[in-house]
Amino acid sequence: MPGRSGSEGYRAAVERVALFSNIPRAVVAVSGAGALRVVNGLASNDVKDVPLGRGVYSFLLDRRGRVVADLRILPVPGFERDAGEAGTETVWLDATGDALPSLMDHLRTYVPPMFAGHRETSVSVHTLLGPRAAEALEDWEAAAAGVSFVRQPGELASLEATTLCIAGRPALVVCREEIEGPGFDLYADHAGRAGDADRLSRQLESAVSRAGGAAATGGDLEILRLERGLPVYGSELGAERLAQEAGQDDRAISFAKGCFTGQEVVARIHYRGRVNRHLRGLRWTPDDLHQARDLVGAELRVPSKAGGGKPVGLITSAVHSPRFGPIGLGYVRREVALGAALESIDHPGVELLVTELPFTCK
Repeated sequence: MPGRSGSEGYRAAVERVALFSNIPRAVVAVSGAGALRVVNGLASNDVKDVPLGRGVYSFLLDRRGRVVADLRILPVPGFERDAGEAGTETVWLDATGDALPSLMDHLRTYVPPMFAGHRETSVSVHTLLGPRAAEALEDWEAAAAGVSFVRQPGELASLEATTLCIAGRPALVVCREEIEGPGFDLYADHAGRAGDADRLSRQLESAVSRAGGAAATGGDLEILRLERGLPVYGSELGAERLAQEAGQDDRAISFAKGCFTGQEVVARIHYRGRVNRHLRGLRWTPDDLHQARDLVGAELRVPSKAGGGKPVGLITSAVHSPRFGPIGLGYVRREVALGAALESIDHPGVELLVTELPFTCK
């Protein structure tokens, strides 16, 4: 295995705790008397526990079963106080920035104004990753004036949320899924308060530093994502991809809930059919002529001395991992077995091994 070198932020996320701020995210609020009903009719997962403080990871699909966005559906800060009360319902949809145009178009098409409205918020997302993430958040609460949690982060289970107060304003902390690695996401709305997001980032960075951690970058987060085999909109997910090709059925799809947009296609594949491509891991021998990012978009074929083989796969993401070496994600036809060797059509001489995900379980 390659050595444990890498950026300070990457190492901190693996061994201690790292802070990721200013990562492009889009948080959209859906509000109205029928907000939950509307969102449940669009989401591939069941949202029944969201009002009680348990978020869900889900896809939004078009009628062909293609992915419009992958996102978290979350309660809003203060849900503990509002639980069970009648009136306007509000949930947050947290998606990558790349998915925002597709998400907003979908909501404009499928959310009836008489039941709910939707708007992009000014919520910023601050991510703490690593085994000391809860320690860092609790240190921040103790050190910063006016910060208090309804529940301590260390008490939260996967995708459970709690409200916190930051100088009199409510915010939300969500425990990340196990597959994402230990950590938390903090959602704070800074509408009308210029500089609050930067101030919060500095406070969190100090707490992370006291826990032995460091600030990290989007590049570090991308490496960690690929190591865990997680698809994302714009790379592995999009209008050309069926939901079940991504291998996230257990996380993102409920086969027991009622109707949702795209369900007919999803159910037909699940009960009577199959997809022709699967998301797989890819590993290859380092080659000085090819940076990992240069392989993104490359088509794959079964090695042939004569050449000319038909494409059987496509590389969607690639990085150089300090722990696992060159790794990538890609879609490979179902007849290609795990362990098979493929070659890049676009980069002759680069041979790739098809492997199971995630790399972190190897």
